[in-house]
Amino acid sequence: MSSRAQIQTLPQSRDNALLAVEDLSVTFSRGSLFSRLINPLPLPSFNVVDGVTLSLAEGETLGLVGESGSGKTTLARAILGLMRLAAGRIAFAGSEVRTPADFRAMRRRSAMMFQDPVGSLSPRLRIGTLLTEPAVIQGVPMPDRRAAAKALLALVGLPAAFVDRFPHELSGGQARRVGVARALAMKPRLLLADEPTAGLDVSVQGDVLNLIGELKRELGFAALIVTHNLAVIRHVSDRLAIMYLGRLVETGPTREVFAAPLHPYTATLIRSEPVPDPRRRSFGPAVRGEIPSVFRRPSGCEFHTRCPIAAERCRVDPPAYRAMGAGRMVRCHFPLSQGGQELGVLSGTSRNEKGKST
Repeated sequence: MSSRAQIQTLPQSRDNALLAVEDLSVTFSRGSLFSRLINPLPLPSFNVVDGVTLSLAEGETLGLVGESGSGKTTLARAILGLMRLAAGRIAFAGSEVRTPADFRAMRRRSAMMFQDPVGSLSPRLRIGTLLTEPAVIQGVPMPDRRAAAKALLALVGLPAAFVDRFPHELSGGQARRVGVARALAMKPRLLLADEPTAGLDVSVQGDVLNLIGELKRELGFAALIVTHNLAVIRHVSDRLAIMYLGRLVETGPTREVFAAPLHPYTATLIRSEPVPDPRRRSFGPAVRGEIPSVFRRPSGCEFHTRCPIAAERCRVDPPAYRAMGAGRMVRCHFPLSQGGQELGVLSGTSRNEKGKST
């Protein structure tokens, strides 16, 4: 059996995972700085990431997908200890990560690519300095920093002369490649990429994702890619985790999720992606309405306010996150057919109280 097949049939919680996150929650308090200063009482707090459990195997790529405001970036930052956890546990390479020292040790073996390719690079520093800065911060000896910077540029297909350029002299695609090189400077075991194709032309998006995929196969690191774009993540991820309002609503192998989505949110996201085919000029509707605020979570299933097949039960009873076959999980009272029948999700049908389509 190939390693890819093994990855796709492993259960959701894995003892041999490089990264294991269990019931992770992140809480924000609502209120301005002024209100916090004048009000001695604790301010109301809300979970922006709530009870997330996921795992990532060595060399695997997991796509974390959802609309803006669904909590994807907050989750990624919390995994690296860049945001305080309200609850849950994190294990990395078989060891639990609890203390600030644990998170620092984890970050030495991990890297994060931030969303803005140019804004994440200091405008005052040359590219060569930016590429070797992680080693300096971590106290790793580097006798010839200029040679090391040129080697990193070659790794991502950029000329050695770029060591003397400033970030504003780069195009968006070139800046993103520099970001990839900088993230790989410490040879991480885990790469967290936050919207790696944001702000890039469609033609460049594919190049960047292909580059990450090629380097992953060459260097052997695992990747957690945060994106709202299912079309670009489809061809580079082994598994998908779909996030809505701070909670995972579906996870599973990428091919199976695209072939037969279980959650109505996933199905609508997939159908709403445009297809580059001149013979098919229309595509499915986007998810209706706006994503609710975490400060005013809908009762029951949070997606019921936008779900075309919501029943009365969905409005009052929160669904459990349950297994639906090997490697597949869903948070829905009425999972869609695994045979591809989408039960009228895109035609606007609804359900009565017994869960039958009407």
